Amino acid sequence: MEKEKKNRKILITGATGFVGQALCRQLLGQGYDVQILLRDPKAFSKIPLQLGAGYILGCLEDEASLEAACAGREQVIHLAGHAHVGKGLEQQAMDINLVGTSNLLIAAINTGASRIVYLSSTLAEAAATGKGDITAYGESKLQAEQLLESAANQDRISSLILRAVSVYGPGMKGNISRMISMIERGRLPPLPEVNNQISLISVEDLATAIRLAMDAPVSKQQTYTLSDGESYSIAELERAIYAALGKPFPRWRTPHMVLYGASVIAGLLSSITGRGGAISTRTYRNLTSDNLFSNEKAVSELGFKPSMTFFEELPKIVESIRETREN
Repeated sequence: MEKEKKNRKILITGATGFVGQALCRQLLGQGYDVQILLRDPKAFSKIPLQLGAGYILGCLEDEASLEAACAGREQVIHLAGHAHVGKGLEQQAMDINLVGTSNLLIAAINTGASRIVYLSSTLAEAAATGKGDITAYGESKLQAEQLLESAANQDRISSLILRAVSVYGPGMKGNISRMISMIERGRLPPLPEVNNQISLISVEDLATAIRLAMDAPVSKQQTYTLSDGESYSIAELERAIYAALGKPFPRWRTPHMVLYGASVIAGLLSSITGRGGAISTRTYRNLTSDNLFSNEKAVSELGFKPSMTFFEELPKIVESIRETREN
């Protein structure tokens, strides 16, 4: 049975991204037959050649290339998406995250794939409930989820949707990575006294959860929220980052209203110039609001067991940020 699992023919979109590279390492290291969809053949260099992946050129907008990519593949792991949505880019998010997913879904069904595993985001839950961080990206992911749910409920394909929280690990991007870089360069003032809690997940644990979803005994559709099970306070993260950087923790704190005012001004400048900044009113909200999610369903139904925490990975994250800056 184990040999049959490893011989499965898998197609992965978004394989050269942060999560995709971790998943490829895991699957290829265990002998799975992996093919990746590539828009640019030069990006194939991000996947270690010795692991034996194959690739096919194509993109989510090209229906013919998707049919060719899905042909003979038992499962499709859909990681590709447009994540960084700023002002004026909402339509691009919809084109990639919604229309692209629709095209891939149709190709997977037409070629006889049994399952599609879709990496979504907890921002889709915010869009669904109208609570929390409401973004165009979250709305596009929610609508893509609804397409997959509909196809599964019609018995056209099995679909597993994985809503991940913010992902950490060496090579990470996003708000926490920017926070580390800005603290190291002395460009981020000490944060206000805040007690909010957030959820995170390591890239390796997320890749493991995707592998578990591939084998889950689900006949139609299920949605799982993924985190490492820890509750992180922004204050704890800030202190840990200073310690990992070898910098003394400041004795003073920035008043809430000062940080909020700076975020409003930065947001206005971003709107005027059309260039995104490091801080905005959304950044302020995320720094001062709870963003906690439970992984209990994934633990009980998928057998998901997170293996690490952000604090354990932080030294490696700092090292990777420094290496990237030096190179």
